[in-house]
Amino acid sequence: MGTSRSTLPVHITSNDDHPATATSSQTPYMNTDANANRTSRVFRALHPINPFAMSPESDDGVPDRLWFSQDFMLGAGMVIIQPTTGKVVLLREPVGPDPKNPTKTLYYWFLPKGRKDRGESLEQAALREAYEESGLRVTFLPLLIPNHAPLPPKPDADYNLPCTEPICINLHKWAGGRRGSHDYGGEYLTHWYVGQIPDNPCFEPGTRMEDEVNYETYLVSFDMALRLLGWNSTLSRIVRKAYALWEDTRDSLGGHEWQEYLAQIGKDLASLDLGPALEPILASKERQARARASVASSSSSRRRNSAKAAQQ
Repeated sequence: MGTSRSTLPVHITSNDDHPATATSSQTPYMNTDANANRTSRVFRALHPINPFAMSPESDDGVPDRLWFSQDFMLGAGMVIIQPTTGKVVLLREPVGPDPKNPTKTLYYWFLPKGRKDRGESLEQAALREAYEESGLRVTFLPLLIPNHAPLPPKPDADYNLPCTEPICINLHKWAGGRRGSHDYGGEYLTHWYVGQIPDNPCFEPGTRMEDEVNYETYLVSFDMALRLLGWNSTLSRIVRKAYALWEDTRDSLGGHEWQEYLAQIGKDLASLDLGPALEPILASKERQARARASVASSSSSRRRNSAKAAQQ
């Protein structure tokens, strides 16, 4: 929606910026009792005093609070990844000439987000905002996300399978006075999801609101996305997390252990409804299979050579 962009700090760049490429990797995560117990022990050891300490990736928590409806807004945002290329969708809006060089134009770079409509779920709001602001048809990207959401009452529900839960929540204070003297401002809570687009997405014009018509949609590399958003900005932290989760999911689901696990529970990759992400996951599976075969072949060759040397 039109006011969504201004509610988070975003990076200003000039029209000299251009795409780049990048890669990243993380260690896969499994939801197990052993991980939970180990994490709990480490937490108590590292944070015996601070009651608001969270995981190293998150900011500290806040004291218990009660806010009534006039004092908060709920919103949803989305990091959109193209799984086959690893690129990220960014939006930009021109803000005027550069005071230091009037021949250049300054831009705001940001991610699609906005307030949820009445009666709308956060998931619906995330997909709608992504479509309205980017002009692209986006679907959720299932990821291996550590979370505390309870499982639905289904016989095949499994904590270890990919899901489409939000990867983080951003809390932002908005100033009062926008709606008169009785508007005291409030807290804006944005739930961030991860979406995906196919190889050849079709841009649809005319999807933006009246105050969004100057938005422009770009597909850029991971490194360039961080640069344009500001390396240490809140939005860059969100993109880093989304990208790490995607790479974890791609490499984990393509691994031998996950193939065995899926077989044990009677599933395969095609049954996980991965959408465009399935292709790079299958490619990762093939790469890892070739790597295992190469290691096995090398080990076998070394054993044969050792045996021959021993006989001589």
